[in-house]
Amino acid sequence: MLLLDEPLSNRDARLRRQVRTEIRELQQRLGFTAVYVTHDQGALTVSDRIVIMKDGDIAQQGSPRDLYEAPASAFIADFMGEANVVPCEVISVEGQDAAIRMGAFEHRVPNRDARPAPTKLAVRPNAITLEPPTGAFPGRILHSAYHGAHVEYEVETSNGKLFVVDPAGERPLTPATEVAVGFKGRGIAIING
Repeated sequence: MLLLDEPLSNRDARLRRQVRTEIRELQQRLGFTAVYVTHDQGALTVSDRIVIMKDGDIAQQGSPRDLYEAPASAFIADFMGEANVVPCEVISVEGQDAAIRMGAFEHRVPNRDARPAPTKLAVRPNAITLEPPTGAFPGRILHSAYHGAHVEYEVETSNGKLFVVDPAGERPLTPATEVAVGFKGRGIAIING
């Protein structure tokens, strides 16, 4: 067993990426168990299973994908990476789907033991779409920032401000542009608090 406590905390981004890859390759090739303590998303790249602790207790555990795409709480959503946490209402539950409402906007999301009631939704920035302003969930661009491979937006809505990452960035939107906010199929989860 190999125990690693913040092994890459004082390294630059490129070196962290290289060493994480080497650790993962060694672990898989030699078949040893590694416990990797970290406070950053580097855990996603070196893990088969992640255990997130809060105040000395296990807050959630599972595969990197499960924790990223289906966080149980706002704390987990934020820990696993950028997330918009917005109020919504579960209006119906049918099998593995729940219908949520935010104002006049309704959407179906994976159901994780939700019941019809007010709750919160964790939405990853890359799970949000921005379309011409014809939809039921209107928004207005407050800020935009071009980052080469993507464009980041801050969008004001009736449910608060949303951080949006548009990976295509083919048609950058300017501040004050009116948009309709939509959600993709993944990267959206009903959460507890």
